[in-house]
Amino acid sequence: MSRPDRGSDPFDILDTGSGDTGLTGDFTSGAPRRTPADGTDNTRTYQPAPSAPYTQPTEARTREIPGGEESGEDAQEADGQSGRSRKKRQKKGDRVKHGEPKQKKAKKKHGILFKIGITLLVLVLLVGAAGGYLIWDMTKGLDSQKLDKGKLGITTGLDSKVKNIALFGVDSRDSSTNSRSDSIMILSVDKAHNKVKVSSIMRDAYVNIPDRGYDKITHAYAFGGPELAIRTLNENFQLDIADYATVNFNDMAEIVDAVGGVTLEISDEEAENANNSIAEQCQIAGKDPSAYYFSGGGTYQMNGIQAVAYSRIRYVGNGDFGRTERQREVLSAIFSKALNMSPLEYPGMVKQLLSLTTTSIGFDTVMAYGPMMLGKPTFETSRFPCDGDYWGDTSTGTYYMMFDEETTVQKLHDFIYNDVAPA
Repeated sequence: MSRPDRGSDPFDILDTGSGDTGLTGDFTSGAPRRTPADGTDNTRTYQPAPSAPYTQPTEARTREIPGGEESGEDAQEADGQSGRSRKKRQKKGDRVKHGEPKQKKAKKKHGILFKIGITLLVLVLLVGAAGGYLIWDMTKGLDSQKLDKGKLGITTGLDSKVKNIALFGVDSRDSSTNSRSDSIMILSVDKAHNKVKVSSIMRDAYVNIPDRGYDKITHAYAFGGPELAIRTLNENFQLDIADYATVNFNDMAEIVDAVGGVTLEISDEEAENANNSIAEQCQIAGKDPSAYYFSGGGTYQMNGIQAVAYSRIRYVGNGDFGRTERQREVLSAIFSKALNMSPLEYPGMVKQLLSLTTTSIGFDTVMAYGPMMLGKPTFETSRFPCDGDYWGDTSTGTYYMMFDEETTVQKLHDFIYNDVAPA
């Protein structure tokens, strides 16, 4: 099976400054991917991913990524790189290894993997359980976007007691264009097991983006917005996602301020890096950055601008894994702060937060799943691909997370539908 051609990408250059791309695992060989969709009827029934030989592309094509307003560290282009492909199976010694935190089992109750979108959605469900008129009045503030269900690549034959919702966190300075999705999650409301599960999908995972070919999954949102991003998730992981919620990281400052700030610890190196982001934010907002700078490492009651700067730190520690973890810390702190607020404060706060959210979720969905939240469901989280199921390809100067598709699909389905956490 031939791989789709790939073109040079001006946004995803390998970070050589940190010396760490965050790779780990036993790097078992990955299963080949499915043939790209032909654009016809893409509603499918769940089947395990096939195993078949594949070959490297021999011809490259050049394409642009929309929403190209990117930060300086991502805006470089590799010299002499005309194309990319998924490499043929390699011996373990040929693959790049770096240290990366071990995959943890799903955490219950108060795990820190609650990221952007979860806080908003869970609060909506909580308040929705309190009364129909109240939630109807609140959902009027949602920026609701209807999706064409026939274009989402929905897999049929899955458990109807589980409602899956895609959650995207984007970092777009220009609201008129689509940006890459910095955070990609699947929120699963599992009525059968009285659980809410969050599956984080690594943004560098190398997948087939319909009509675009193989690329990092983070680019699907930039190419075609939430509809293409959902279809990419459904077709690569054989899922039935039909709704989404998106929050722009630029709006996260308002979210943090809405809950009264968050308390987080920051290192000296992180503080220095975050101050650069604070200067950029304040320049855009016309504010004096000296009022927001971190004086050094320590524990801070962070306001919105400081929390956003902290969450954007990338080239400190473990690269993108570290940035993802910091984003999780910020969102976990927001979530914890929100849950500790008085129920009487929920309507006003949620109404403010919903104004920052774009979603396809309607009143009927909120009312169908809101009451479950009053039963105090268990929260569990996990990350996919899991350790040992992926490896890194940096042959083009850009890091791609290759992974064993068949194993990853099985583990993801076990977590979402069968209530089995990855080992």
